[in-house]
Amino acid sequence: MGNLIIRGGLLVDGTGSPPFEADVVIEGDKIADVIRRNPTQSDLTGETDAEILDASGRLVMPGFVDVHSHSDINILIDPSGASKIRQGITTEIVGNCGYSAFPLAGPILEEEREAHAKYGFDIDWTDVDGYFSRLEAARPAFNLATFVGHGNVRGAVLGYEDRPATRSEMQAMEREVERAVDAGALGLSTGLIYAPGLFASTEELVELQKTAARRGGMYTSHVRGEGDTLLEAANEFFAVVENAACQGQFSHLKASGPRNWGKVKRVIEQAEQTNARGGRVRFDKYPYIASSTQLASLLPRWACDGGRDRTIERLQDPQLRGRIIREAAEHNEGRDGWASVLICEAGAPEFEKYQGLSIADAARDAGLDAGEMFAELLVRGRLTTSICNFTMSQEDTDLALLHPLGMVCTDAACRAPHGPLSHDTPHPRAYGSFAKFFRDYVKERPLMTLESAVAKVTALPCDTFGLRGRGRVQVGYQADLLVIDWARFEDRSVFTSPHQFCDGLDAVVVNGVPTVVNGRETGQRGGRLLQRGRDALV
Repeated sequence: MGNLIIRGGLLVDGTGSPPFEADVVIEGDKIADVIRRNPTQSDLTGETDAEILDASGRLVMPGFVDVHSHSDINILIDPSGASKIRQGITTEIVGNCGYSAFPLAGPILEEEREAHAKYGFDIDWTDVDGYFSRLEAARPAFNLATFVGHGNVRGAVLGYEDRPATRSEMQAMEREVERAVDAGALGLSTGLIYAPGLFASTEELVELQKTAARRGGMYTSHVRGEGDTLLEAANEFFAVVENAACQGQFSHLKASGPRNWGKVKRVIEQAEQTNARGGRVRFDKYPYIASSTQLASLLPRWACDGGRDRTIERLQDPQLRGRIIREAAEHNEGRDGWASVLICEAGAPEFEKYQGLSIADAARDAGLDAGEMFAELLVRGRLTTSICNFTMSQEDTDLALLHPLGMVCTDAACRAPHGPLSHDTPHPRAYGSFAKFFRDYVKERPLMTLESAVAKVTALPCDTFGLRGRGRVQVGYQADLLVIDWARFEDRSVFTSPHQFCDGLDAVVVNGVPTVVNGRETGQRGGRLLQRGRDALV
């Protein structure tokens, strides 16, 4: 009877139905049987040679789906995906915010090679097929599906030039999108606060998304503004979705800066109105009120024209440096200015001691003005400094996560407490997003039932992204499963000490492979590349 049995757990099957006691029988990579338990009978599976995972007194549920992640290359550096697996994530959607691991050419390729050389990792591919080959060879711990990043597409064709694309350049970008979606990418993603994506017009986005949509690809976007210009940026998002007649995913829906709190409700109303007209738009959010991104995202657009070296030259020009600092301070939507901005990865060895501190505190220690510290971090770190920024309200966060169209994400790459991926001080969402979601929204306040919360992080994202045969505990579905000690299940990662695994996750099974047993990684990895139009995706 199967080769693996999860025995005696309380099953929360992902459908939103009430939990029930059951044994889950796994044969190969699929669920072969779900046997409801009779309270008067202790063991329905009988004698067997199968491996047994004892789930008595535990919850059994589908693996979580991280709908907005950035593990594209980190998972190749460390295929264990520790920070994600150890919070129950069995599938990730990567290629978000206009950034993907392909195509790579020109300055985009040079920057990726420079950024990952410190790990001793070589970027030895340039296209979607090369990346997919590397991913499959790595045998990741969790499943991955990916978008193609508009920033990569534009950067591969135009570099970092702030100008409209010519007709021939548009055709070259369209070909890159075609190649990616035909190879199995989910569609096109944009990151419109980041160079080179921020240089694109709405018309360019519509034309490229039409190319993706003709092949069934969807659109996801880190929109052009999440603070003062959120509503205008949302209008652009919905214009792309409606003009390309495609499915849309609004990335990490938030309103940054106290003066903008409350705008999330208006964006959600737009999504509801679009769907009422026959559209299909959903959104995602991480369960924290601090964001995390590149410090360079605070630079004014004009300072980014021409790429990294040109930007650094401007920062070192005494006549331009003050202007950049002033405009960046105005663009910073943190609640307390530079005191709200935490340094996650300094990017320069001499500033690593400030990781985990705010820019304001680091500046005081270094004897600098906070604006000067901002500029020095960018120059010495060659624009690679990453940050956390406290910009959001709990009310807006609740509204996005509790809404039926809202899904949970980490918006983070996988990390590990040891080895090359332990070097920085990341946002705690990399380790704790899903446990925090359950602790906050189900256990402590509580605002959701257990079964509805499980459906939100399993069946809903699988239905949204077309992950066939995943997200529910049903016969014939892929055996992506968790065993959780509910009383102990909670996040431990915090901003001052982020490299902390969640408590209470007893077992993780990915495509039938026991990856975590008795709270410890087994060293086995069962993750797969999921490609649109292939056997795993619609």
